[in-house]
Amino acid sequence: MKKLILLLTVISLFACQNQENPTYVLINGTVENSNANSVKLFGNNFEKEMAISDQGNFSDTLNITNNGYYTLRIGRESTPLYLTKGNTVGVTINANEFDETVKYTGSLAPENNYLAGKFLLSETGMPVDQMYSLDETAFMKEINQLNEKYLSNLNAIKNISEEFLAKEKKELEYAHINNIENFQEYHKYFTKDNNFKVSDTFYNSIKDFNFSNMEAYNSSNAYKALLETHFYRLSNKIKEKEGKSEALAYLEVVNKNVPDGNEKEELMSNYLRYGMKADKDLEEVYNLYKTTNPNSKNLASITTRYELLKNLTPGNISPTFTYENHKGGETSLEDLKGKLVYVDVWATWCGPCKREIPFLKQLDEDYKNKNIAMVSISIDEKKDYDTWRKMVTEKELGGIQLIADNDWKSKFVTDYGIRGIPRFILIDTEGKIINSDAPRPSSSEIRKTLDSLLM
Repeated sequence: MKKLILLLTVISLFACQNQENPTYVLINGTVENSNANSVKLFGNNFEKEMAISDQGNFSDTLNITNNGYYTLRIGRESTPLYLTKGNTVGVTINANEFDETVKYTGSLAPENNYLAGKFLLSETGMPVDQMYSLDETAFMKEINQLNEKYLSNLNAIKNISEEFLAKEKKELEYAHINNIENFQEYHKYFTKDNNFKVSDTFYNSIKDFNFSNMEAYNSSNAYKALLETHFYRLSNKIKEKEGKSEALAYLEVVNKNVPDGNEKEELMSNYLRYGMKADKDLEEVYNLYKTTNPNSKNLASITTRYELLKNLTPGNISPTFTYENHKGGETSLEDLKGKLVYVDVWATWCGPCKREIPFLKQLDEDYKNKNIAMVSISIDEKKDYDTWRKMVTEKELGGIQLIADNDWKSKFVTDYGIRGIPRFILIDTEGKIINSDAPRPSSSEIRKTLDSLLM
């Protein structure tokens, strides 16, 4: 009998030694007052869509590969989520007050309730436009105090894992450095001081930071965002110094600072989806990207974009338009032949577009006696047609006010490959492209450009 007990004990120990650790997370939730029929969870190369029942409930087993940060999205709202294998998490949300009502239960409740609170804490600080409008010294004081507030909040949370504590301290560090990296460009934007430059010592506090940590890149969205900001800043220095396009400078910086591999290819392809331009360096940009051995899906997407942009380089005949004029009838690009044409593609719902309106009105006033046509093309949907007509009238918008015939799918918009607005285009007196992505009215560059063309 003793031998049998001993044998069973040995078998039991053997079985315990070979039992695999759980690779899944159990999740369940309740959503109130939402029209969404599913919940999407994504991050760390993982994606899952979970159906919401008629009662507002969802649940699933998530076979995640990596512990770490994820995003939970319901409709247009989202919230951060921290997941580790072998644990459980429950969530309740009222969609009418999404951020204020997110509440977690389960073994991962402490970590996730902290993240929900952290998001609310971010909304109590100084508004972003005010913070980035501060002078250099005041800005550094403000973000240092902000970082200390976040760290104090983190250290006050009870029952969180050591692994999460270490990761979250890194997340706060990445966010803090990203604020420093963004300061110069954001200060220019919010103060309209395009000549602003930080002091020579401004970046000394982060000069020893590792901007080539691919392990952090693959595990942290905050680090990934930081790298993109850092490389953008470095590329702008090269652009100004060497006269290269932003896209070429950015790819050269990434190529120099990131080891060969998926991370380099991802950084480049993510940038090029929106940052590749129809300029003098287009060919060189595309060829440099191809040297990163891109995956077939990304290469196909970037190649399609490249082929479109080749037709939009300076000197090519511009795609044309014939659209309804706010004053009546229709106006086409051919009607404006013999004039320099400055096109603004915009929409009434677009905040950045509306911020350009005062500058565009002033530009129109200052050049009204010159051989130039200021054309604004709205891509508002049909349901917003009356909103467009009312805004043009009430804001006394000048120039030639047109509305496209099929919003984003309008031929002029797709022919120019427009993916974001506002977008400005310069066309010469013969209908040829001067610049398919021209400076904005708020930029000091546009007047220099127009003056040189109208001499």
